[in-house]
Amino acid sequence: MLQNKHGLAKVVRGIDDGDFNVVLDIVTAATDDPAAYGILVNRIDERGYYCLFELADELTRLVAASFGIDADAEHAKPRKQADKEFTIEESLEQLFEIGTGWLGWSPADTWAATPAEIIVAQRGLVAKLKAIHGTAEDKPEYDPLEAVSPAEVARGIATLRALSVGAQ
Repeated sequence: MLQNKHGLAKVVRGIDDGDFNVVLDIVTAATDDPAAYGILVNRIDERGYYCLFELADELTRLVAASFGIDADAEHAKPRKQADKEFTIEESLEQLFEIGTGWLGWSPADTWAATPAEIIVAQRGLVAKLKAIHGTAEDKPEYDPLEAVSPAEVARGIATLRALSVGAQ
């Protein structure tokens, strides 16, 4: 909803500028509980529109968390790929791909999970796979085109002969 109506860049600007309509759309997208709207309106009535600036950090974290981004991390700026602005649709598609493809969850389970849960589960899967299979850093480099000396070939043949004799 936010992406279709505003785009991520406008949502971020709206938070920074204290734009009531953007803030209201964020709250509406985050929950269907009418109490959230009431809390926002009551806070504005008590403190004025300045309170929207006070909510900026929390709103930024909310928007970021809803897309699996750690808003406090240095890398938490909107990404661009090939001069293309990061979109919420791409983020949701990536999360769905991780949930259903990597993790093997059903579409319903994936949609029911939060972005943070999907990211944490993926990290767990990657850690498990590294523990089972190791990493490229764990394995010595092997070049199949590397020349082998005649002495190494002779030792290898001798080892194979000894193994074959023992197997008989």
